[in-house]
Amino acid sequence: SAPEMAESIQAAAALLEQFKSSFAKEELDTSVKQLAQLKIAMLSFSSLPPAIPAVPSSSQQQELLLARDVLEHGALVSIKTVDIPAFERHIAQLKVYYTHCASLLPESPRRYPLLGLNLLRLLAQNRIAEFHTELELLPPGLQASNEFLKFPAQLEQHIMEGSYNRVLSAKQTGTYAAEGLYFMDMLVDTVRDEIAECSEKAYKAIAVSDLQSMLMLGSEAELNDFASGRSWRIDGANVTFGTDGDKPLALPASQLIHESLAYAKELERIV
Repeated sequence: SAPEMAESIQAAAALLEQFKSSFAKEELDTSVKQLAQLKIAMLSFSSLPPAIPAVPSSSQQQELLLARDVLEHGALVSIKTVDIPAFERHIAQLKVYYTHCASLLPESPRRYPLLGLNLLRLLAQNRIAEFHTELELLPPGLQASNEFLKFPAQLEQHIMEGSYNRVLSAKQTGTYAAEGLYFMDMLVDTVRDEIAECSEKAYKAIAVSDLQSMLMLGSEAELNDFASGRSWRIDGANVTFGTDGDKPLALPASQLIHESLAYAKELERIV
């Protein structure tokens, strides 16, 4: 009935405000519990996907707006609690609200910041084919003009070009920049691993200073930690990879790595 619907919306809205307060204070354990309670409260809503009404009443529109708000905050909590599969699920659910409900609801100010974070996630996870699929689903004009979509698109271009120093120095500003930092750290690790794998295949040994520079590591101590994780040997001024049977190639390391990665990325794009 209408009074029951109004009561359930009111109760969920009050809980959402409590959740937002906890989230703003970075009380993550409380936020996660309140998020679970909100999702239970949403089970009583009658107008959520896949049962979206063609012409929602005022109450049904309130339900949809509340649910979208909950899912958007759920995506942000997932990043802060480093639950990336949960972030992925929240984004998948939100896409329905951003597409099928677009004409029924006012535009969400969190839409493009969150979709931009999702693009960053795909890039950081080296899921390049999915990154391009997601990008192609967005209006072409927005890809170039919206700062939240333009940022990950430019990062991908830097990686394609082998401009890893630009990836490292890239700074996201504006909404959810702090959340984006998590994916940026992941992205730097991904790029670093790709450079390391190419180095192993290309060379028997390389100068410590050259490798430290290419891997974008701040100190020799960081290089030592990275090397120990990959069973590399550091002998004085050189890092030795692989077995004695490996033969070094004649190309300069930076050129080889640039070309190998560009070729691999181009292949993935074609496939």
